[in-house]
Amino acid sequence: MHKTLNKLALAGMTAAFVMTPALASSVDDMAAKTTSAAPEGAVNMTPEQKAAMKSWPAEKQAAFKAWPAETQAYYWSLAKERQAKFWSLTDREKVALSKMSEAQRESTWARIDAETAPSRS
Repeated sequence: MHKTLNKLALAGMTAAFVMTPALASSVDDMAAKTTSAAPEGAVNMTPEQKAAMKSWPAEKQAAFKAWPAETQAYYWSLAKERQAKFWSLTDREKVALSKMSEAQRESTWARIDAETAPSRS
């Protein structure tokens, strides 16, 4: 029984290891296609969102404007806590997250939340 489980675990790890470059390449390709600068005003923002954005430092405003419209819209759909965490992601991760299905997003956010949770010592 243990030999079978070990073989299955080894096969699973091997498959994950082999698939990682392909998945990374896929995310890189998707990000490269969508990271072109979005024209200003690509997303219809509410007055509150516009005011919030104007309060950001210039670098943060420029970074936001460089995101694809879909990523900008996704950012505004997030709760304040997730918006703060969203800024800690790379632009590639932000774009990839904005293009995921809702189930994939929630799974990814669960991992992000676990990684950023204060450790219990």
